[in-house]
Amino acid sequence: MRVFKTILFSSLIATSTNAAADIWAEREALSNIQSELAALEALVLNARARSNASDRTQFDYEILLSDLRKIQHGITHHLTVPMEPVVPSTIDALSVNYTEHKQ
Repeated sequence: MRVFKTILFSSLIATSTNAAADIWAEREALSNIQSELAALEALVLNARARSNASDRTQFDYEILLSDLRKIQHGITHHLTVPMEPVVPSTIDALSVNYTEHKQ
């Protein structure tokens, strides 16, 4: 019985550790996206500088920049909000007596 409880407890710890690792992997991925968006913003600004105001059809760079900045802000907000700690759920004690004796 003790071995069973040890295995169960170990699997719960491994699950919570994996969840914490997933959280950090997500945060790292979002940080990478933020870096890519900053590089993309620089490309958009460069394209806007090269655009010709006398062209018949104009691309609206301000809307694109606004959308990029909204996405960046959303990611920044998510990354700056404190993470909730991962708390493993409690384990109810298992019954050790499966035999009922009638009198």
